[in-house]
Amino acid sequence: MSDDTFIFLDEFLDTELYIFLNRCKEEILKFVWKEKDIEIIGKYQEQLESCYNTELQLEASFDLVEIGYDAVVYKVLSKIEEEYFEWLDFGDWNDCLSIEVSIYNYPDEIRNLDNEIIWTKENINKEHMDIINEKNKKLEELKRKGREYFKYLDELEILRREGVNTPKREEELIKKIKEREEVGKKYAEYKRNLKKWIKSLKDKEIMNLFIN
Repeated sequence: MSDDTFIFLDEFLDTELYIFLNRCKEEILKFVWKEKDIEIIGKYQEQLESCYNTELQLEASFDLVEIGYDAVVYKVLSKIEEEYFEWLDFGDWNDCLSIEVSIYNYPDEIRNLDNEIIWTKENINKEHMDIINEKNKKLEELKRKGREYFKYLDELEILRREGVNTPKREEELIKKIKEREEVGKKYAEYKRNLKKWIKSLKDKEIMNLFIN
Protein backbone atom coordinates (compact mmCIF):
# COMPACT_ATOMS: atom_id res chain seq x y z
CA MET A 1 0.00 0.00 0.00
CA SER A 2 1.42 3.40 -0.95
CA ASP A 3 2.27 5.99 1.69
CA ASP A 4 -0.52 8.34 0.60
CA THR A 5 -3.23 5.77 1.32
CA PHE A 6 -2.12 4.65 4.78
CA ILE A 7 -1.53 6.63 7.95
CA PHE A 8 -0.81 5.20 11.38
CA LEU A 9 -1.27 7.91 13.97
CA ASP A 10 0.64 6.08 16.70
CA GLU A 11 3.57 4.90 14.61
CA PHE A 12 6.18 6.44 16.90
CA LEU A 13 4.26 7.55 19.98
CA ASP A 14 0.89 6.80 21.57
CA THR A 15 -1.56 9.64 21.10
CA GLU A 16 -2.22 12.03 23.95
CA LEU A 17 -5.83 10.83 24.34
CA TYR A 18 -4.85 7.16 24.51
CA ILE A 19 -2.21 7.90 27.14
CA PHE A 20 -4.63 9.98 29.20
CA LEU A 21 -7.36 7.34 29.21
CA ASN A 22 -5.01 4.56 30.23
CA ARG A 23 -3.51 6.62 33.04
CA CYS A 24 -6.83 7.97 34.27
CA LYS A 25 -7.70 6.62 37.73
CA GLU A 26 -11.44 7.11 37.24
CA GLU A 27 -13.12 4.16 35.55
CA ILE A 28 -16.36 5.97 34.72
CA LEU A 29 -16.15 9.07 32.53
CA LYS A 30 -18.42 11.32 30.53
CA PHE A 31 -17.47 11.92 26.89
CA VAL A 32 -18.82 15.02 25.18
CA TRP A 33 -19.11 15.79 21.46
CA LYS A 34 -20.40 19.36 21.43
CA GLU A 35 -21.20 19.81 17.74
CA LYS A 36 -23.36 16.67 17.69
CA ASP A 37 -24.83 17.42 21.13
CA ILE A 38 -23.82 13.96 22.33
CA GLU A 39 -22.87 12.99 25.88
CA ILE A 40 -22.03 9.39 26.73
CA ILE A 41 -21.14 7.98 30.13
CA GLY A 42 -18.88 4.95 29.89
CA LYS A 43 -17.01 2.53 32.14
CA TYR A 44 -13.47 1.47 31.27
CA GLN A 45 -13.11 -2.07 29.90
CA GLU A 46 -9.92 -2.61 27.92
CA GLN A 47 -7.27 -1.24 25.56
CA LEU A 48 -7.24 -1.91 21.83
CA GLU A 49 -4.04 -1.55 19.83
CA SER A 50 -3.49 -1.30 16.09
CA CYS A 51 -7.07 -0.58 15.05
CA TYR A 52 -7.86 0.40 11.45
CA ASN A 53 -10.75 2.41 10.09
CA THR A 54 -11.06 -0.03 7.18
CA GLU A 55 -12.18 -2.61 9.75
CA LEU A 56 -15.11 -0.40 10.77
CA GLN A 57 -18.19 -1.94 9.20
CA LEU A 58 -19.92 1.37 8.63
CA GLU A 59 -16.99 3.03 6.87
CA ALA A 60 -15.87 0.07 4.78
CA SER A 61 -18.33 1.05 2.05
CA PHE A 62 -16.47 4.28 1.33
CA ASP A 63 -13.06 4.72 -0.28
CA LEU A 64 -11.21 6.46 2.55
CA VAL A 65 -7.55 6.75 3.45
CA GLU A 66 -6.63 3.85 5.74
CA ILE A 67 -5.83 5.14 9.22
CA GLY A 68 -4.33 3.15 12.09
CA TYR A 69 -4.81 4.12 15.72
CA ASP A 70 -5.05 2.80 19.29
CA ALA A 71 -8.31 2.94 21.25
CA VAL A 72 -9.84 2.34 24.66
CA VAL A 73 -13.14 0.47 25.05
CA TYR A 74 -15.82 1.76 27.43
CA LYS A 75 -19.06 0.03 28.35
CA VAL A 76 -21.90 2.44 27.59
CA LEU A 77 -23.90 3.22 30.73
CA SER A 78 -26.08 6.06 29.46
CA LYS A 79 -28.98 5.78 27.03
CA ILE A 80 -28.26 6.68 23.42
CA GLU A 81 -30.04 7.66 20.21
CA GLU A 82 -29.82 5.52 17.08
CA GLU A 83 -28.44 8.51 15.18
CA TYR A 84 -25.30 8.35 17.33
CA PHE A 85 -24.23 5.34 15.25
CA GLU A 86 -23.69 7.72 12.33
CA TRP A 87 -20.84 9.40 14.20
CA LEU A 88 -19.32 7.07 16.79
CA ASP A 89 -17.78 3.59 16.93
CA PHE A 90 -20.07 1.36 18.97
CA GLY A 91 -19.52 -2.32 19.53
CA ASP A 92 -20.77 -5.41 21.33
CA TRP A 93 -18.54 -6.07 24.34
CA ASN A 94 -19.59 -9.26 26.17
CA ASP A 95 -23.22 -8.65 25.15
CA CYS A 96 -23.01 -5.07 26.38
CA LEU A 97 -23.03 -1.96 24.24
CA SER A 98 -19.56 -0.45 24.13
CA ILE A 99 -17.83 2.48 22.49
CA GLU A 100 -14.27 2.81 21.26
CA VAL A 101 -12.78 6.15 22.31
CA SER A 102 -9.73 7.19 20.32
CA ILE A 103 -8.09 9.89 18.27
CA TYR A 104 -10.23 8.58 15.41
CA ASN A 105 -13.47 9.82 16.99
CA TYR A 106 -12.02 12.17 19.57
CA PRO A 107 -14.46 13.91 21.95
CA ASP A 108 -14.37 17.64 22.56
CA GLU A 109 -14.27 17.12 26.31
CA ILE A 110 -13.97 14.42 28.92
CA ARG A 111 -15.58 15.02 32.30
CA ASN A 112 -15.57 13.14 35.58
CA LEU A 113 -18.74 12.27 37.49
CA ASP A 114 -18.56 15.63 39.27
CA ASN A 115 -18.99 17.07 35.76
CA GLU A 116 -15.54 18.65 35.93
CA ILE A 117 -13.62 18.94 32.66
CA ILE A 118 -10.49 16.81 32.96
CA TRP A 119 -9.43 16.66 29.30
CA THR A 120 -10.11 18.64 26.11
CA LYS A 121 -9.32 18.15 22.45
CA GLU A 122 -6.77 20.98 22.68
CA ASN A 123 -4.40 18.31 24.02
CA ILE A 124 -4.41 16.48 20.69
CA ASN A 125 -1.48 16.80 18.33
CA LYS A 126 -2.60 19.28 15.65
CA GLU A 127 -1.23 17.19 12.81
CA HIS A 128 -3.22 14.18 14.00
CA MET A 129 -6.35 16.29 14.41
CA ASP A 130 -5.99 17.70 10.90
CA ILE A 131 -5.77 14.18 9.45
CA ILE A 132 -8.93 13.08 11.25
CA ASN A 133 -10.81 16.27 10.40
CA GLU A 134 -9.93 15.91 6.73
CA LYS A 135 -11.16 12.31 6.78
CA ASN A 136 -14.41 13.37 8.48
CA LYS A 137 -14.90 16.15 5.95
CA LYS A 138 -14.52 13.71 3.05
CA LEU A 139 -16.83 11.16 4.68
CA GLU A 140 -19.57 13.74 5.24
CA GLU A 141 -19.20 14.94 1.65
CA LEU A 142 -19.66 11.37 0.39
CA LYS A 143 -22.74 10.93 2.58
CA ARG A 144 -24.16 14.21 1.31
CA LYS A 145 -23.72 13.13 -2.31
CA GLY A 146 -25.25 9.77 -1.47
CA ARG A 147 -28.34 11.43 -0.01
CA GLU A 148 -28.58 13.69 -3.06
CA TYR A 149 -28.44 10.66 -5.36
CA PHE A 150 -31.57 9.19 -3.81
CA LYS A 151 -33.28 12.57 -3.56
CA TYR A 152 -32.85 13.15 -7.30
CA LEU A 153 -33.92 9.59 -8.10
CA ASP A 154 -37.07 10.13 -6.08
CA GLU A 155 -37.86 13.42 -7.80
CA LEU A 156 -37.35 11.89 -11.25
CA GLU A 157 -39.62 8.99 -10.37
CA ILE A 158 -42.34 11.39 -9.20
CA LEU A 159 -42.17 13.46 -12.40
CA ARG A 160 -42.46 10.36 -14.57
CA ARG A 161 -45.14 8.71 -12.45
CA GLU A 162 -47.31 11.82 -12.43
CA GLY A 163 -46.81 12.38 -16.15
CA VAL A 164 -45.52 15.92 -15.69
CA ASN A 165 -44.09 17.40 -18.88
CA THR A 166 -40.76 18.76 -17.61
CA PRO A 167 -38.10 17.54 -20.09
CA LYS A 168 -35.55 20.17 -19.03
CA ARG A 169 -35.79 19.23 -15.36
CA GLU A 170 -35.71 15.51 -16.16
CA GLU A 171 -32.53 16.03 -18.17
CA GLU A 172 -30.97 17.91 -15.24
CA LEU A 173 -31.96 15.17 -12.81
CA ILE A 174 -30.59 12.38 -15.01
CA LYS A 175 -27.26 14.20 -15.22
CA LYS A 176 -27.11 14.71 -11.44
CA ILE A 177 -28.01 11.06 -10.84
CA LYS A 178 -25.28 9.79 -13.17
CA GLU A 179 -22.71 12.05 -11.50
CA ARG A 180 -23.56 10.59 -8.09
CA GLU A 181 -24.36 7.00 -9.02
CA GLU A 182 -21.16 5.39 -7.71
CA VAL A 183 -21.29 7.27 -4.41
CA GLY A 184 -25.03 6.61 -4.18
CA LYS A 185 -24.50 2.85 -4.32
CA LYS A 186 -21.82 3.05 -1.62
CA TYR A 187 -24.15 5.16 0.51
CA ALA A 188 -26.92 2.58 0.10
CA GLU A 189 -24.53 -0.15 1.29
CA TYR A 190 -23.55 2.03 4.24
CA LYS A 191 -27.19 2.54 5.25
CA ARG A 192 -27.93 -1.19 4.93
CA ASN A 193 -24.96 -2.02 7.15
CA LEU A 194 -26.04 0.59 9.67
CA LYS A 195 -29.56 -0.83 9.91
CA LYS A 196 -28.25 -4.40 10.23
CA TRP A 197 -25.84 -3.39 12.98
CA ILE A 198 -28.50 -1.63 15.04
CA LYS A 199 -30.94 -4.51 14.51
CA SER A 200 -28.34 -7.05 15.67
CA LEU A 201 -27.84 -5.10 18.90
CA LYS A 202 -31.58 -4.91 19.46
CA ASP A 203 -31.94 -8.63 18.77
CA LYS A 204 -29.40 -9.27 21.53
CA GLU A 205 -31.61 -7.22 23.85
CA ILE A 206 -29.04 -4.47 24.14
CA MET A 207 -31.89 -2.25 22.94
CA ASN A 208 -32.71 -1.21 26.51
CA LEU A 209 -30.02 1.43 26.11
CA PHE A 210 -31.78 3.05 23.18
CA ILE A 211 -33.98 6.07 23.78
CA ASN A 212 -37.43 5.32 22.36
